[in-house]
Amino acid sequence: MSEKEEDYLKAIYVICRERGFARSVEIAEALGVKPASVTDMLKKLQEKGFVRYEKYRGIIITDEGKRIAEVLLHRDAVIKEFFGIFGVDEKNADVIANKIEHYIDDESFERIEKFVKFVDSFKGNPRWLEHFQEFMETGKLPECERVRQNSKDNPA
Repeated sequence: MSEKEEDYLKAIYVICRERGFARSVEIAEALGVKPASVTDMLKKLQEKGFVRYEKYRGIIITDEGKRIAEVLLHRDAVIKEFFGIFGVDEKNADVIANKIEHYIDDESFERIEKFVKFVDSFKGNPRWLEHFQEFMETGKLPECERVRQNSKDNPA
């Protein structure tokens, strides 16, 4: 599936989720494209079984289209939150997430998702994140303790 097809599918899903169907003009507005481009893409998405499109009647996303769109939107949200942890502004994080989501492999995404869950599990900011924020603001490494791991190679 191409990057454009994924973007269209996500837009269609969001619009259909709000009211049950989408119109070409709404999709064009959401993606900043011309209505003629939407019509061409709808034909491709319909051929692949992701949408049902009837001219002048609206666009319905299929169950398979919903499944794919939900995965893509979840990836977007996790990657956006990942960059938010590091202080990237929301608009920029959204743009970056949309680009990365198209190319990231499953293993890398799963690691990012686990990291985001790990950080979210703390109440307040974990100390290391506070230290990072201080470093970002001042450019100076804050004094902090290193935690040594116990292992065969590194006895405590």
